[in-house]
Amino acid sequence: MFKSLWFGLLWLGLLGCATGTRPPVLLAAAGPIYPQYARVQQIEGFVTLAYDLTVSGNVVNVRVIDSVPAGVFDSSAVEAVRDWRFLPMQHKGQSIAATNQRSTLTFKLSADEKDSAEENRNHKAP
Repeated sequence: MFKSLWFGLLWLGLLGCATGTRPPVLLAAAGPIYPQYARVQQIEGFVTLAYDLTVSGNVVNVRVIDSVPAGVFDSSAVEAVRDWRFLPMQHKGQSIAATNQRSTLTFKLSADEKDSAEENRNHKAP
């Protein structure tokens, strides 16, 4: 049983290598900067972006597809994704551009950040 399972997995692995097709692989991605006014107001949300990848793995043509709340986190998300680097898509052993890739960046405050923002708001009240 284990021999046939091992052989099957080996065969699938070799088939994947033979096709030479691999999706892009994210190599480096720094998180977005949380906008200060959103942090103070305890605003959370997300931004869904579409972008293209060059044959060298650089991100180009970043565009906002959806965001909640609209406009609050858009620029932070776009700036972050522009700096991402990928191992490019491979097809038949050649690097190729990849279009219309999508990612959703979530902006969520930790419990400590929420407590800190609340304390800051309370200290500023008259």
